[in-house]
Amino acid sequence: MRSPNPPLALVVGLGDSGAAAAALLARQGYRVRVNDRASAESLSHRLASLPPGTETVLGTHDPAAVDGVSLVVVSPGVPAELPLLGAARNRGIEVIAEVELAFRALATVPLVGITGSNGKTTVTSLVGAICRQAGWRTGVGGNIGEPASALALAGPWDVLVWELSSFQLEGCTTLRPAVGVFLNLSPDHLDRHPHLAAYRAAKERLFAHQREEDVAVLNADDEATATLATPGRRAFFSLRDRRADAAVDGGVLRLDGEALLRRDELRLLGDHNVANVLAAALAAARLGVPRPAIAAALAAFEALPHRHQVVAEAGGVRFIDDSKGTNVGATVAGLAGYPRGAVHLILGGLGKGQDFAPLRDAVATQAARVYLIGEAADSLAAALAGAAPIERCGTLERAVQQAAALALPGQVVLLSPACASFDQFRDYRHRGDEFARLARALAGGR
Repeated sequence: MRSPNPPLALVVGLGDSGAAAAALLARQGYRVRVNDRASAESLSHRLASLPPGTETVLGTHDPAAVDGVSLVVVSPGVPAELPLLGAARNRGIEVIAEVELAFRALATVPLVGITGSNGKTTVTSLVGAICRQAGWRTGVGGNIGEPASALALAGPWDVLVWELSSFQLEGCTTLRPAVGVFLNLSPDHLDRHPHLAAYRAAKERLFAHQREEDVAVLNADDEATATLATPGRRAFFSLRDRRADAAVDGGVLRLDGEALLRRDELRLLGDHNVANVLAAALAAARLGVPRPAIAAALAAFEALPHRHQVVAEAGGVRFIDDSKGTNVGATVAGLAGYPRGAVHLILGGLGKGQDFAPLRDAVATQAARVYLIGEAADSLAAALAGAAPIERCGTLERAVQQAAALALPGQVVLLSPACASFDQFRDYRHRGDEFARLARALAGGR
């Protein structure tokens, strides 16, 4: 007898994650169909990498793409309310996130899952560096670097360390981290989530399938995480409470009550990065990494691109790129790490429906002057009126020029926009690279 046709899976969204999911599904024996609203011409490089025999539905998210399908895999960034996905659910077809597909393929490998509004990428990279320092085969990815499905194809791994966004967690139905890390919560992506409660609920899905033996690493200084009930054991990090499992005491970072390393041994700038280090150290310790490997990796770790990275210096003025500061919470946290009244702060871009009022106190305390760019300039000006002198610059080039002209020795010019970049740039990396180019050109002429 002829064997029946293998099941058909649909991948929605053909970026890096979608292409990796298609390859993983094909390896698992599925026939694969891919769907993207982009045209075949613009996706030609991606289409060439797909498994042989892959079906394509391009140029539109036509609900008919789910015909004959038994599983739908959704790439990050594809809206959950897409009619095509609704059509699949109405037919009883399982709809999952790409990271959920990868987790199912790697369920026997311990997973550290990291989420939060700010600091996810730094903490994910820190935990990855710590595990590698210990000699473990470590698969770092998810919302950064390698897609989770690409890691499932690559293996074998001793441990997985994944950054997980709210978009990814929305589509997870079995994902279970041995150690889940929830760093903080501040309003973000409210152009995608209907309200803050929905955004928070998506983040909390990280812990939905944990068991008693699993661990939740939580921020004792953040109300949303400090009060969170989880199925497994809770462990806390804090900048304020010396009794926390990971804390700072007199300039010394302590882990489970014992000194780990001095703060001045870290190469990372700012209090927010000390919190990131504490979270990473605690997660690694609960995973079973030896303390010497934790301390060595933390001391060697340098700032990631576009995250409070010094890109130029001249005349006693440092130019610092925090283009990844794409929401109010990130900018407020980052400002706290600089001398009071010494920051020439470049703000603005695409506002994403945020309330900018929470910036006001931090700007009043830390900023010497504010330089506004992009679509959100009017909203920012209204929210910050009277908190600090404000310059309406329009473009990043003009803002860097004016800040460089007014900054005094000992002060910093900080790009930490509290906004997305898509109104004027391809992404936050493009914005940060342009800031660095402008800063270095000006520094060379000072």
